[in-house]
Amino acid sequence: MATGQIPEPVRSAFKREQNLFTNRQYERALALLGVLLARPDLTSRQRFEALCRRAECLESLKRPRASVELLKKMTRAFPRESLGFSLLGEYLYRINEDCRGALAALKRALGLAPKDSDTLWWIGQVLQYGRGDLKRARRYYALALEANPRYSAAMDSLASLYEASGMWVDAVDWRKRHYRLTRQAADLASLADLYLKLGNPAAARKYGRSAVRREPRSAAGWLELAKASAALGRKPAAVRALARFARLARAKAGPFVSSRDFAFLEPVVDIPAVRRLIPRLPVQ
Repeated sequence: MATGQIPEPVRSAFKREQNLFTNRQYERALALLGVLLARPDLTSRQRFEALCRRAECLESLKRPRASVELLKKMTRAFPRESLGFSLLGEYLYRINEDCRGALAALKRALGLAPKDSDTLWWIGQVLQYGRGDLKRARRYYALALEANPRYSAAMDSLASLYEASGMWVDAVDWRKRHYRLTRQAADLASLADLYLKLGNPAAARKYGRSAVRREPRSAAGWLELAKASAALGRKPAAVRALARFARLARAKAGPFVSSRDFAFLEPVVDIPAVRRLIPRLPVQ
């Protein structure tokens, strides 16, 4: 900075960095954060915010270990900031697969901010997927919703958890709550699948059709519509939906067709058009 030049306002610099990050210009965003952190006029809170953003940039630049080390230093420098411990817990779980360390950091964050929905939800994630403790995970998702009744991630997690537990009626309830809040086509496709599991192909077809109307390029929606149509004996509609799914699905990314899906498609698998489609379907 030239002598006598008025420095850019800190909030303006933060906004510029966020725009760079949003546009995936991570190197430039990281460089700008370095300039910000060298400024003597930053408040303690602004310095903490800049370090949080720096950790995000490092991960986006595929330097996850560096981001974890930075967060560890941050929690030592800012031991009263719950966000630092919450982020550290998240990163330890996602990057290091360190469930024990993640839970310790997240519990520390919770001690500083007992009603933080993000922290409560991440504890649930570690317990559900890292420890396989569905009962305790469910309790933390419920606490996240108690803290914030519109916290959609907890609704989505409860729907998935109940589905994984075979509690399909409860899964339907939470999936509908999530849809009412987010209006995502993926929820409609999930509801179609749940109603098939419950033995109600008519309801499944209704939700499958709603999914593809809301998002015509929803491969999952077309697959569910194909399954429900086949289960109802609507073979031409099932073939059309399955053909649309085959065009939209990706070999490596899916959605994938499982053996359970094929069980619902059984009424149409011997149709010549479907036989030609089957080799093109991404199978799991």
